[in-house]
Amino acid sequence: MDKAGNSKRDPAGPTLFRQIATRLAAFTLLFALLDVGIVVFTYSSQPESLAQELLTLEANKAERSTALAPDLLAGPPGAEHWTARNIEPAAGGSVPLPSRVEAPGGILMDWTRRERIPGGYRISGVRSVQQGGQQRWLFMQFEGDGIRPYVPVIANEIIQHVALPLIPLSLLLLLFNVFAVRRVLGPLQRAEAEVDALDPDNVLLRLSVAPEPREVNTLVRAVNRALTRLDQTMAILRGFTANAAHELRTPLSIMQLSLDKLPPGPLRDDLQADTQHMARLVGQMLDLAQADALAVEPKVLVDLAEIGREIVGAMAPKAFAAQRDLRFEAIGDTRALGHAEAIYRIYRNLIDNALAHAPGDTPIEVTAGPGPQVSVRDYGPGIAEEDLPHIFERFWRKDRRKSDGAGLGLGIVQRLAEAHGGAITVCNAPGGGALFRVTFAPSGLG
Repeated sequence: MDKAGNSKRDPAGPTLFRQIATRLAAFTLLFALLDVGIVVFTYSSQPESLAQELLTLEANKAERSTALAPDLLAGPPGAEHWTARNIEPAAGGSVPLPSRVEAPGGILMDWTRRERIPGGYRISGVRSVQQGGQQRWLFMQFEGDGIRPYVPVIANEIIQHVALPLIPLSLLLLLFNVFAVRRVLGPLQRAEAEVDALDPDNVLLRLSVAPEPREVNTLVRAVNRALTRLDQTMAILRGFTANAAHELRTPLSIMQLSLDKLPPGPLRDDLQADTQHMARLVGQMLDLAQADALAVEPKVLVDLAEIGREIVGAMAPKAFAAQRDLRFEAIGDTRALGHAEAIYRIYRNLIDNALAHAPGDTPIEVTAGPGPQVSVRDYGPGIAEEDLPHIFERFWRKDRRKSDGAGLGLGIVQRLAEAHGGAITVCNAPGGGALFRVTFAPSGLG
C-alpha cells in the first residue's frame, strides 16, 4: 500500500506502447507477404523473364565453381534433359551448338530462347562466364513443366527485392516506433507518475497539463477537474463533521448537568456513562475534522514540556477519579517546531487511550523529550502482535462489544503527527504495558 492507501498497480493488460509496436510489426509482416505475392505473380505471368533469369543464375553457379566442367552442374530443380557445356566460336563467327541450335544472327552473344514442346517447354541459351581468368561461353538447355524449375529465380527475387530492402526498413520502422511512440506517450507517463505522487495531505496539488497531444491534454484536464470536485466534496464533509460535532457539544453539556439533578441510582449512572461516551465521541469527531484540515506552520517553535504539564494538569482530575496516578517528566531540550493546539490533542488522545485500556490502578507516565518527542506509557497488558498493524486505523476496535470508544483516538494522533512531518510508533515496553512515542521536527536550535 502507498501513502494514499492505494494498492500497488497491477496492470490488467499490455501497455499502449506494446500494442502499437505489435500492430506496426504485424503491418510490416503483412506488407512483406503482399510484396512476396506481387513478386510471385509478376514473374509467373512473364515466363520469358523467368527463363532468362534462370539461365543467368545457373551461369553464375558455373562462374563461381572451381571446376572447369560446367556439364557437371545439376541444373535447376524439376529440370529434365539438362545440358550445360562450354562452346567455342567457329571460323567466320558462326557458333556450333548442340542439336544444331544456332545463335540469332550467327553472332556469339548472350541469348535465351523458350519453346513450347509437347508436355511442357524447352529453355535454351548462352551466357558469357569467367572461369580461371578466361572468358568462356556456356551453352545451357533443359526441358521442364510448370513453375517448379523457376523456384530458384523467384526465391532470389524475393531475397533481392523483398528481404534485403525490408530488413533495414523494419529496423528503421522499429527505431521510429521507439522514438516517436515514446515521445508521444511521454506526457501520459508523466501524468501517471504525478497521479502516483499525489499527496492526500496536500489537496491543492494538480497534474501538469501538457500542451500536446490533445488527447492527453484533455485527459489531464478532466482528472484535474475531478480532483477539484473531490476536494470540494471532502471540504463539505469535513465542514459538516466539524459543525455537527461543535453543535452537539452544547446539548451534551446540558444533558450532563441535567443528569446530575436526578436521584442517585443505577439508571442515572448508566445515563451519565452513555453521555460521557457521546461527549468523547463528539470531541474526537471535532478533533478528526480539525486534524484533516490542519496546516502546520513549519517555523513556529513550541515547548513540548510546557504543553505536557498543561494537559497533565487538565486531565489529572479524570485520572484521580479513576484511581490512577498520572505522572509527567521532562528530559533535556523539549523544543520543537509544531502547532501547540494540535500537540495538546496528541497528548490528550494518548492519555485517554491509556486510561481506557490500562486496567486497575496502574500509573500512566507522560514524558517530553529528550529532543523533539513525547511519549505515553501505561502498565496494562500491552498490544498483541497481530493487532499492531491495525491500531492506528480509524474506527478499528479489537472487540467492539467490550470497548466504549469509536476507534478514532490513535488515528487522530497519527494524522496530527504526519501533519507535523513526524511519526508515531508503538511497542510493548519492558516490564509490561504499551509505549507510544511521537516525534516532531527539531527546533533547529543548538
